[in-house]
Amino acid sequence: MLNNEKIKVALAQIAPKLGDLDSNLEKHLKYIQQAKKEKADLVIFPELSLTGYSLKDAVYDAAMKSDDKFLQPIFEASNNIAVSFGMVELTRDLQAKNTQLFLENGKITSKHRKVYLPTYGVFEEKRYFSAGDCFHAFDTKLGRIGMLICEDMWHFSSTMILAQDGASVILCSSAGLLRSIQAKGKPDNIQVWENLNSSSAHNFTSYFVFCNKVGIEDGFIFWGGSEIIDPSGKVVAKAPYFDEALITGEINQKSLKHARFHTTLLSDEKLELVIDELQRIIKQNRENN
Repeated sequence: MLNNEKIKVALAQIAPKLGDLDSNLEKHLKYIQQAKKEKADLVIFPELSLTGYSLKDAVYDAAMKSDDKFLQPIFEASNNIAVSFGMVELTRDLQAKNTQLFLENGKITSKHRKVYLPTYGVFEEKRYFSAGDCFHAFDTKLGRIGMLICEDMWHFSSTMILAQDGASVILCSSAGLLRSIQAKGKPDNIQVWENLNSSSAHNFTSYFVFCNKVGIEDGFIFWGGSEIIDPSGKVVAKAPYFDEALITGEINQKSLKHARFHTTLLSDEKLELVIDELQRIIKQNRENN
């Protein structure tokens, strides 16, 4: 649950410069300061916000440890506001991870390493990143939170794990691409994403905070449209498409309690049955192969 009756969240929908870490760091600090002026309790940035998305071979140049001195200004800026941002993390065994950090009081509260790396169509993340291997909720001063990164969101099991692990707020940082355009000029996949955000919030009676990047990189267009969705599936706050913006929205303990009291899908889930059936399917698939 939430630790406060109301939490103000800022979505920093930015267009980072590809591979320009110094410029992107300054932009992060600027938006964090703006979020503080808005009296936000938390500011969230998109996927790979510190580096840009389409790095390809430059992934290895951009990779750094999560406690690198370069990040110190962001750590210091998190003393009066929680901050979640994306980076290329260099692990101890020299793997590159697509990682989202969550900072409070100048320290890392938690990190999420992207589990599902899309490698189809125009996507080729498995060529440059190593996958994460877990989903877990974590306690913050604001309440219990979970984090996802873009493709993770498309696997309902990811969200179910976080919700069952006690997350009442799920943050999804994304680098969503414009993939096609209808006659009316609105990308086909925007509605699909928005339906996914709304249905996930409703099905798991949790707040969903979706922060998507904007800008153009290597011919790819990122569409923005960041939003906060309440546990009933309704939009609390919405950013514009394609333009940089900082918007704020309120997460309300009362709405969360109301949703979970009147829609008991989360508490009614038969986890033992799900585990048993999945183990049966895994065994069956192994035998068939």
